[in-house]
Amino acid sequence: MRVADVMSSRPVTISPEAQVDEALRLASTYGVAHLVVTRGRLPVGVVCVRCDLGNAKPRHSVGQYMRRPVTIGAYETAERVSRRMCQRGVGAVIVRGGDASWGIATRGDLLRAGFKAGDEAGLFFCAACGTHTHVHPVPGSKWVAFCVDCWDRAGPPQIGDDLGVSD
Repeated sequence: MRVADVMSSRPVTISPEAQVDEALRLASTYGVAHLVVTRGRLPVGVVCVRCDLGNAKPRHSVGQYMRRPVTIGAYETAERVSRRMCQRGVGAVIVRGGDASWGIATRGDLLRAGFKAGDEAGLFFCAACGTHTHVHPVPGSKWVAFCVDCWDRAGPPQIGDDLGVSD
């Protein structure tokens, strides 16, 4: 399976100068988790609404939170794209075509098209809950990853968390 067959050729885009609250509204309106940050018509970054903008200040610019895009050719296989996503710890890649066109491919796009993760399955899915969304590798590990929600649950309690009945 080629990544060009599963990519979105019309990704939702936003300017790096746009504010975070605008990005959240845009993602909610279109039902997407990743926005491509563009300057003019060229992609300069990618933001994940949950991972990159989850704790962002609403009035800050999207450019402060974006990640440099990981790019891959349109004729690469799903297996190669999956390995690249896992190596770089991202859930979406920019797909470049041969004629200056581009799109975006996410882990969800690959799975919906029937892709089955191979050797990289440990980094493609959360080790605790099994989800494929918002998954990041454990620092220093080449084989284990957790999703943002499981990382949050495993961390120390936050202000306002219910810790049960006190003594």
